[in-house]
Amino acid sequence: MGVTIHYRGTVDDIGQIETMEDRILDLVFALGGRATIWRSFSDHDSPRVVRGLIVNLEPGQDTFSLLVSPEGHLTPLFQIHDAENAPFDEPPYCFVKTQLGSLQGHIAIVHLMDALRQRFCSNLVVSDEGEYYENRDVDRLIRKRNQLRVTIDLVADGLREHGMSREAAEDPNILAARIERIAAIVQQKMISDGQAALNTSDVTDTKEDHDSDWEDLSLEQEVELMDQLRRKNDLRSERMTRRIAEATASGMTVEEAFDLAMKEEGLPIPSGDLMENVDSTPDESWRESSSVDSFDGAVERLFRDNHPAVAEARAFLMEVMDLAEGDVNSSFVSTLVRAGMDIVGGLVQATCEDPEDPDDKIHRALNITQLKRALSGHAYARGAIFGLHSDKAITKDQSDSLHNQLESLLGRIHALSEAAWMEKE
Repeated sequence: MGVTIHYRGTVDDIGQIETMEDRILDLVFALGGRATIWRSFSDHDSPRVVRGLIVNLEPGQDTFSLLVSPEGHLTPLFQIHDAENAPFDEPPYCFVKTQLGSLQGHIAIVHLMDALRQRFCSNLVVSDEGEYYENRDVDRLIRKRNQLRVTIDLVADGLREHGMSREAAEDPNILAARIERIAAIVQQKMISDGQAALNTSDVTDTKEDHDSDWEDLSLEQEVELMDQLRRKNDLRSERMTRRIAEATASGMTVEEAFDLAMKEEGLPIPSGDLMENVDSTPDESWRESSSVDSFDGAVERLFRDNHPAVAEARAFLMEVMDLAEGDVNSSFVSTLVRAGMDIVGGLVQATCEDPEDPDDKIHRALNITQLKRALSGHAYARGAIFGLHSDKAITKDQSDSLHNQLESLLGRIHALSEAAWMEKE
């Protein structure tokens, strides 16, 4: 029993898949979620490619599949291998459970489904157990969610203890404003053709591009700018991952594929032998490497950084990785791993050596942005632990242990954030 959105359909034009991916990526990042571009190829029939997006839109929500089979059918995560090997007889049903997330997360998926049907998948069929898709009645959706919390003791106890959701007590005007904001973002990112989906910001990439204007920014403005830069880099990283996967599958070496992806993004190709130690065998190693992109180059520093917050985050991540290597049957485990990586990666970046000027605003803004990343990872980790417990994939003792570690990490992140925002005397 749960609040679940079921959906099935076939994209109208398989040639529009990359456009669909880019639009949805932009939307998901704008809503504060995460998304990963996926490419996998049949072992015996290489033209059979499963492509699309794996989305974590909201802490506590199930992983949301927008994968597409070679025939264009939306494909659930557990049927990727089936889609690689042979056509489906009919479009399969996909689903995403939303009961452990917030009201906003459920509504965001509904609006995304609307836009998907209008723009890319005209035969999309959706069934919403919360009845919001069919009726757009927020009060009915809240009642459904509240009934579920009473029915499932695990969820109710967890919500009372950890405060995952507060929308039932919020002013209706606040809820209405939130829903209008989601609808406006979906319209802007998914449906409107007046602006390309990738033009998410007018931000440029270097300090020199801003000249003296950068120096005139307040700390708050610099943090906002850093957030925009990070989002732009996340979009670029996913597009490059897609291109490298496709190029290596077509027979290119990893080095050739990397150069192609850099060229398509308009980036200078690095000189020297930076790729000399990369295995050029065109296999699927890109899947593993893409899963640790969130370390942002900090992996080599991870095990020699002695900051207490990093050490604690590293211990949490190692426990999560051990859990993932076990026999855990839940889509929430991948969410938990990526969240743990974001916590570690953000803390490593935010606790790097201080600059010569400890009050350098740009350095502080970078630190704050990375701490926000760690805080976002923390939220996704908490939601994933609730999901794993609800799926009976972990015990109560395991859940309590992980929550206790997150509680301690949260205190460290908050303390570092307070110090980063505080003006130095």
